[in-house]
Amino acid sequence: MGNEIIVGNWSNWRGLFGTHLAAAKSPRATKRAQYIKPQALIDFENEYNARKAARLSRIPPECRVRTIFRDDTANGLTRAIIAHLQMHGHFASRVNTTGIYDQRRGLWRSTAARRGLADISAVINGRAVQLEIKAGKDKPRSDQMQVQAEVQAAGGIYEFVHNFTEYIELYNRLTAVRII
Repeated sequence: MGNEIIVGNWSNWRGLFGTHLAAAKSPRATKRAQYIKPQALIDFENEYNARKAARLSRIPPECRVRTIFRDDTANGLTRAIIAHLQMHGHFASRVNTTGIYDQRRGLWRSTAARRGLADISAVINGRAVQLEIKAGKDKPRSDQMQVQAEVQAAGGIYEFVHNFTEYIELYNRLTAVRII
């Protein structure tokens, strides 16, 4: 009984294993453009992995896992920026302002964090820096614009970042040596 071969058409297989097999075989509804990693991110990724290899020099090179960064999603860009800031000795932390889904009640509970806070809170050379990640077609909301104005009025920096190249340009401006 355990060695039987099931022969039949696709509908038999779908009936045996569920409709998820049919969904997995169907072509994508929309085709995404191929991702091309920017040179700034490639350079950072190489530097990050070289420093990581130096720290883990006792592990054979063929056993090390290479860290890969992307900037085509908000999560990927946030992860790359935080890693870059921490690697260069700055404080950086992700700020979670997403609510929590309460299954018992069947609704989202809001967080205690203020609406409009940036995705990344950092301190670069003694200055408070807030970075709001805007990937793809994401646009700033009015509450984010309000917080930006308040942070800047208090002497801090609040910027919208769309990709890693834009972030590197901002970082270079913030860390440039100024001779008075």
